[in-house]
Amino acid sequence: MNIFRKWKQVPRSVYLFFLKVFVLFIVWKSIYLYFLLPKRVLDGPLTYTVGLGTTKTLNFLTHSKDFTTSRGVTKFTYAGVVRYEEEMDIYYENARVLEIADACNALELFVLYTGFIICFPAGISRKLAFIFSGIILIYILNLFRCAFLTLIVLHYPKYLDFSHHFLFTFLVYGFIFLLWYIFAQKLIPYARLKQ
Repeated sequence: MNIFRKWKQVPRSVYLFFLKVFVLFIVWKSIYLYFLLPKRVLDGPLTYTVGLGTTKTLNFLTHSKDFTTSRGVTKFTYAGVVRYEEEMDIYYENARVLEIADACNALELFVLYTGFIICFPAGISRKLAFIFSGIILIYILNLFRCAFLTLIVLHYPKYLDFSHHFLFTFLVYGFIFLLWYIFAQKLIPYARLKQ
């Protein structure tokens, strides 16, 4: 009973925010899973540019031309079914060092970041400015993440799993939360007025 009283105390703007998030999530997943994912409409070009950008970043950081990129295919089994997934392979002196799959291209991060900003009450020009600049910053951060993962594989391979699954995940999501915080800072008084 106490929970229902507390639920009624939640401001209307919070209800609206979560309703928008829910609807946006359903719409995005439906469009992505049924139309965009099967033909890699977004993932294909994005994974390709992340692979090329990672190679350029590595060559810039190491002052060399030893890193190259090429398209590759990974074979894996999921639920007893053999599947093939296109990827971008990063090579160091003709030896494959890192594979960049679609899951590593930051598309889901772009959508997560953008979704929050779309659902938060703010002016359209502020939203557009934060969406475009934020996506560019997240993209650049992802290039550095992939580049440093490549260097970790080359120099400290035993730290790859920790770096990939924990360290860089924490850093990337922390950066996204920082962008959201900056975006929401000037809007909190506006949100209180709308209640």
